[in-house]
Amino acid sequence: MSELETPITNLFIARHGQTHWNNENRIQGMLDSPLTSVGEQQASRLGQHLSGVNLDVIYSSSSSRALSTARIVNSYQGTSCEVRKEDDLREIGLGEWEGMKRTEVSKLYPSLQHTYFYDPENFEPVGPGETLLEVKERAVSVLTRILSEEKGKNILLVTHTAVIKILMAYFDGRPFSRLWNPPRVRPASLCHVSISVNGPEILKYADTTFLRPYRNQ
Repeated sequence: MSELETPITNLFIARHGQTHWNNENRIQGMLDSPLTSVGEQQASRLGQHLSGVNLDVIYSSSSSRALSTARIVNSYQGTSCEVRKEDDLREIGLGEWEGMKRTEVSKLYPSLQHTYFYDPENFEPVGPGETLLEVKERAVSVLTRILSEEKGKNILLVTHTAVIKILMAYFDGRPFSRLWNPPRVRPASLCHVSISVNGPEILKYADTTFLRPYRNQ
């Protein structure tokens, strides 16, 4: 590589596999739930899909559902790379919603739920938690640090829906008001962003084609 060439950074961003609370339609947030057998299979499919990529490093949310997914993926790397825990890649803290079924939230907090999805800039959690703008601040901050420290490498982030939507909105310049527009981020889905001197290029966003027959679970 000549001195004038700039190495390309390949950033992969994956959601954790299906959990028991996903199965029960419960909101997790910063609370946790283990992977189901389907979630483990999804993580395996993700690992197989990325086995042809020589990952240099994996950064994972410190939540166990993400760490379990990251470690399964890492088991498919020819020479296992390091899995590093990052608190700032955790899911949004949703206060009193955590552990509740989505139907319960719809019944008890219909207006606030509407704000969460259709006016995300003004969302305020019930009880101790975070706004989506606070999550954006920590997620973009840790992303910027990782990209600076790992420039020119193949990087995988294993994280959660809100963080993924925020990071992908950051890359494609999507207005925050349209944060929740499609595509849907399903368990173990994969994003791929190529970053060069010309800026980021989104190559995949929430891809699940490799997850058959577990793609819609």
